[in-house]
Amino acid sequence: MGKKTDLRVLRTKKIIKEAFLTLIQKKGFGAITIQDIADEAFINRATFYLHYQDKYDLLDQVCDTYLKELITKIHNPFHLKNKELDGKRIELTLISVFENIEKNLDFYKIMFGPNGIPNFSHGVEKLLFDKFKANFTAFVGDLNTLEIPADFLIKYISSAYIGVIEWWLNTENRYSPEYMAENLKKIITKGPLSMIGYRIV
Repeated sequence: MGKKTDLRVLRTKKIIKEAFLTLIQKKGFGAITIQDIADEAFINRATFYLHYQDKYDLLDQVCDTYLKELITKIHNPFHLKNKELDGKRIELTLISVFENIEKNLDFYKIMFGPNGIPNFSHGVEKLLFDKFKANFTAFVGDLNTLEIPADFLIKYISSAYIGVIEWWLNTENRYSPEYMAENLKKIITKGPLSMIGYRIV
């Protein structure tokens, strides 16, 4: 009986989540009411309140599920060793990240879209910032020994990643995760100017 109940709960929450994302895409989060969600999901309001306190709780739970999954794809800095970068390993990590975003494409396109959640990209960037900072600390140790302030460097990296992801999501003929990973690795390892044929003199 417990297993049947669990499956029913999971199915109901999935229906509510899908209805919620559809409504965000149609009218934006701010305009959505609980009744809207109930109507879109073909449930009653009481069923909604069995699972969520309000639409903000629903938003937090939905985002938390997707973003926790994404952040697990950014592995610890196993591609860094003895002051060297293993290009193949970082490429595999990037493929994993882009594949995860592609798997959950509807969610990310909605959230980054015109009716998406305000400051969603800022929240994702903060998650990346914290993850990268933890990785740098695990590998480097004392971040105060870096040539430039660590927060400066990590902010540059995390904001660049978000910019590339947003661009990729909105590209009509979207490149494959493999293509994105291969070329992002080149930019990371060689620098953007080298991609247009310049060298430092």
